[in-house]
This record gives sequence, C-alpha cells and structure tokens, in this order.
Amino acid sequence: SDTVHVEMTRTTSFGDMLQTSLPTGEAADLVLLSTNEITRYKSYLRSMDDIWENTGLKEEDFSPAYLSMCYNDDTLYAIPFQISTYMMYYNKDLFEQAGITEEPKTWDEFKDVCQKLKDAGITPMTMDDAYATCVIGYHLARLVGEDKVKEIVTEGEWDDPAVLQMAQDIEELASNGYYSEMVGSNVWPAGQNTELALGTAAMYLNGSWLPNEVKEMAGPDFHWGCFAYPALTDGANGIETNNFGAQVFGCLLYTSDAADDL
Repeated sequence: SDTVHVEMTRTTSFGDMLQTSLPTGEAADLVLLSTNEITRYKSYLRSMDDIWENTGLKEEDFSPAYLSMCYNDDTLYAIPFQISTYMMYYNKDLFEQAGITEEPKTWDEFKDVCQKLKDAGITPMTMDDAYATCVIGYHLARLVGEDKVKEIVTEGEWDDPAVLQMAQDIEELASNGYYSEMVGSNVWPAGQNTELALGTAAMYLNGSWLPNEVKEMAGPDFHWGCFAYPALTDGANGIETNNFGAQVFGCLLYTSDAADDL
C-alpha cells in the first residue's frame, strides 16, 4: 500500500525547505499553507483550476469567501482546509469578577472594560511577539479600512495620519496599564499558555485556533468568551467586519530550477 510521509515545519522555515528540496525532486506533493502565503509561494504551486473536473470535489461545497482567497491572478492555487477568524478572546470568569456584564462594541466601551478589570486587580490584556502586529493591523483597519491598510503597507506610507492615531491609541492602553507587564518580552506561546490560560490576564487578540491550543493549560473549567475588535469613533468600519483566513492545501511544482527565485 502507499505510504504517506508527513513533515512538520514552521512557516518561517518553509522557504528554506523549498530551496533545498525542490532542486532534488524530493519536495512534498501536498503542502499546508495559510491563505496569506499563497501570493508569496504561488510560483512554486501548481494550478488547481482543473480540480473540479478531475476529483469528486465540488466548488459549491466551499464557502465563496474562503475559496476566493485561494485564487491569485484568476488562478486557483489551493483548497481551503481549516477556516479561522480573529477575535478578542476572554475569560468570562474574570469579566464576572470585575462586574462586566456586556461585551464592548465601541472603543470607549472597551477602555471601560479594561479599567474595570484593572480596578479589580486583573490584568486586562496580554499578547505574544508572534501576534503583536495583529493589534496594529486590526486597529488600522478599523480606522481606515482594508484597502487603505494595504496601501499604507505596500507603498510604505507610514507617515499617514492614521498610523500616528493607531500608535497613540495603543500607547494610551499601555500607559493606562491595560497590558501585561510581560507583554514586551513574551515570546510565543508564553503569554497565551501562562497569563491567559492560567487566568492572570483576561483578554488576548488571536485566531479561533487559540482555545484548542491552550486547552491543556486552561483546563475544562475555563469559560471562554469572544467579541469582535471594537469600533472606533469615525472609523471606516465596525464590528460588522472581521479578519478571517484559512489553512489551505496546495500542490508543489517540480522543476530543477524552481528554488532559484526564492
């Protein structure tokens, strides 16, 4: 019978793996990526436009929103496997201890929640280095919308007033003591595995995989809650919009010089 060999690698090492394995013809047939990596690696992925004709898969069985992220330049490069969304995850018991009865929807309500937690002797938020940029990206997107964020990043428009506003808003949270004292030194997964899971910090902005990742540390009695990143005054969008993505399966090309452009 056929044997399936599985090799696990961090996404930061994936490029190195391609560079060493593609020229030798020993690269994997099937790779698991995130949707945001398709653009970076599309030169090494086989088109999957013919998958509907050659397999039992049906296009209508996939969410159009997630499937659309698997296309690049009108070519299908992958198939969604595990979908996810970013939310502010929190400990319901800590919210109850602080007398918080409603999830915040606006920035002012969010700061009020943070202050109530702090007044109750609870650290409002923590994060890890791996996800620190999520806070920056989310806040910018709430201020000016997705398209403008892409423009700022791709065009290097870091002098845009929205960038300063984002930095000032986050600095206000920090100066008010709403972040863990460890937030500047937390290397993933320190913050999520200790402060959040063990109940010393109340909130953590992360993907929907988080509860499963920390379930062993948090235990069966951890009461999870989540809410959308709050809306900002005069922002481009509010809690009706969200960041979402997926892990996807793609097939690698085999060419002797495929790694030259890495």
